[in-house]
Amino acid sequence: MPASTSGDDSLAVLGVPADQERVYRAVLRHPAATSAVLAAELGEPEPDVDQALTGLATVGLVVVRDGRALAQPPEEAVGRLITEESRRLQERRDRLASAREQLLPALTAEHLRAALPGGVPVGVELVEAADAGVLVRCLVAETPGDLLWLRPDEWTKPGARAIDEWLPEVIRSGRRSRALYPARILEEAPQVLWERAEAGENVRILAELPCRLAVVGSSVAMLADRLDPLAEPGAHLVVRQPSIVGALRAMFETLWEKGMAVPGLGGRGPQHDSLAQGLLLDMLAAGAKDEQVSRELGLSLRTVRRRVAGLLDELGADSRFQAGVEAVRRGWV
Repeated sequence: MPASTSGDDSLAVLGVPADQERVYRAVLRHPAATSAVLAAELGEPEPDVDQALTGLATVGLVVVRDGRALAQPPEEAVGRLITEESRRLQERRDRLASAREQLLPALTAEHLRAALPGGVPVGVELVEAADAGVLVRCLVAETPGDLLWLRPDEWTKPGARAIDEWLPEVIRSGRRSRALYPARILEEAPQVLWERAEAGENVRILAELPCRLAVVGSSVAMLADRLDPLAEPGAHLVVRQPSIVGALRAMFETLWEKGMAVPGLGGRGPQHDSLAQGLLLDMLAAGAKDEQVSRELGLSLRTVRRRVAGLLDELGADSRFQAGVEAVRRGWV
């Protein structure tokens, strides 16, 4: 009577059908037996045994030579099947884990989205290839309130000059203007700071700025379509949604509180040496260490130390305290 198999001792776990397993176990008991002998042993039709042997040979459990079936060593043949099945199971586990991490959240989002109430358009326009200067002038003309600016690189843009020339008229009309610039403007374009300060604008410096931005009053804001400050925008976003404009104003105010005023602006001419020295002296007089100056001005520590040493030499001072006294005597701070 053929041995029965069930549960963990069955080759079905490796994808071997029950009829093929019966033939395989018979081959193990009767090495080099013909299909006729195996059929008699199992009490099954010989064609069925031949078909089972073909399947067993395909997965490498037996070989058939000259009409006789030989079992491959089980530790090799079955061990290989176990290894292959383990690999397939691991791949399946990986796919299931991926489904849990990616597919499930996506499907859940779709399900939740269906439960959301219908939305309405908000006040945001994408103005393609707009001249920033003309667009800002239009927004300022139609909207009351103060002007807030983030200007990370405007002095390098062709249309920025037109805004600089037009802004004094706006300020003389009684509207306030505040602008934040990155510290590198002290090296690259100090005249921009000086001209805007001369026009009556309140100017501060930060190590770096997150994007280009103009906010007019509490009603409208304009920013580049791409947030990268150094990118060339192909369009501008004009935002009129009150909550978004309010958030942009709040972001500006947060950055403004961190900004530093530049000593020496107003009446001294656009000399970057005097502006940079004034800011450095002001920070040193406030007790700022080289590391803080480096961080807030966006300069390397080596550059800061070189400039401090040059400042001490120019003032003929042996210490920072003496430099502060001499700077006050000369009217630098």
